[in-house]
Amino acid sequence: MALSNSLSGLIAAGKALDVIGNNIANSQTIGFKSSIARFTNVSAAGKTGGAADSSASSAGVSADNVFQNFEQGRFEITNNPLDMAINGQGFFRLQDPLTGRISYTRDGQFRLSFDENSPPRLVTRSGLALTGNLPDFATDPFGIIDTVPTPVEIVIDPYFPPRVTSEVNVSINLDPRVQPAAVPFSPLDPTTYNGSTLAKVFDAAGGAHDLRLYFTTPGAGNSWSLYSTLDYTASNPTAVYGPSILNFDTMGAISSGMPLAAQSYTTAAGDTISIALDFTGTTQLGTPFSLNALSQDGYAEGTVQDGYGFSVRADGNITARYSNGQIRNVAQVVLANFANPNALISTGDNQWVANDDPAKGTGTISLGFPNFATEKIAGFKGNSDPAEGMGAIQGYAREQSNVDLGTELVALIEQQRNYQASAQTFKILDQVLQNLANMRSN
Repeated sequence: MALSNSLSGLIAAGKALDVIGNNIANSQTIGFKSSIARFTNVSAAGKTGGAADSSASSAGVSADNVFQNFEQGRFEITNNPLDMAINGQGFFRLQDPLTGRISYTRDGQFRLSFDENSPPRLVTRSGLALTGNLPDFATDPFGIIDTVPTPVEIVIDPYFPPRVTSEVNVSINLDPRVQPAAVPFSPLDPTTYNGSTLAKVFDAAGGAHDLRLYFTTPGAGNSWSLYSTLDYTASNPTAVYGPSILNFDTMGAISSGMPLAAQSYTTAAGDTISIALDFTGTTQLGTPFSLNALSQDGYAEGTVQDGYGFSVRADGNITARYSNGQIRNVAQVVLANFANPNALISTGDNQWVANDDPAKGTGTISLGFPNFATEKIAGFKGNSDPAEGMGAIQGYAREQSNVDLGTELVALIEQQRNYQASAQTFKILDQVLQNLANMRSN
């Protein structure tokens, strides 16, 4: 019995050293969670722990219980917008594109995967897809998401459809001191207008066009004439539209033209663009002609590319900037949490799978949005309940290993001494037994 006790001490210390060695080896592994070997005494009946029994003698020690430490690690700031760290509770939910297997991780090192046969998706280094909610662009082109968490693979829509220009907003100053322009007006003769400005507008197919606005004054009163052309050049003298009249009060503020009635312009291809011109903010002051602001609501089609202006908000919304300058939500990360995370089964590569054991399993899996307010959707947990809520996402960050090297080195020395002590005990007991055997043989 004494030999088995010391042998169990050797085995237990060896297992503890294995755990400590694994912790130290992964002290620089992103998202790694350290483990702790727990020791329990073994009774002669072969049971660990349990109620005290004065009739049962001890049969050594066991280190079969290894607990994972899910305390949060420190954050490391990176230059990758798709690196994510969870500030609080929860796990990223991953799906194997080939098998559909679901796993969980705290390692938020994601990248955009491009495949000729499928749209880009967010994946881990090993190719597992991050899951979350996808927007319905049919109902909202800018991707507002406010639904129950139903995670699917996060697939990025690489295409942003064009939008035809319907309104141009112009704020300028017209100088009343200028001399009257010559007549008749001609876009090719600068003496026939007192100022002009150019706006880039778009047709329904996303094609860009030059909308040029010309301003003339009769030299008396507080009114100006506005002419406009679309893609007008000397070699392509398209139609001239106007004049429309802009009126100003005695203080130089515009009193009409906010907006002007929509004008239908015809492109070289014969397509029609109906554009309303709004001159809100335009003035007539004794300073030179100047353009103060110019905007329009159309844009060309856009595409998303690897590393093309992604950002991740605290609530898990991922936004992408497309090549046409537009920004929209492309997905929202969904986090998972467990009633008993210590029962998660490690599968390596910083991943765990759920344990379905009804007695010792992970229990109920909760899904929710990061930094989520519980009052928005009944039945889902958020940060308003710190005991069960989901943490917030921090972009441009990675969660470092939570291994404390100082603590592990101290534990290493302690277990080394335990191992040496058990080995010495085993050696002494072996010598005692040999001496007893020699005495009997004599």
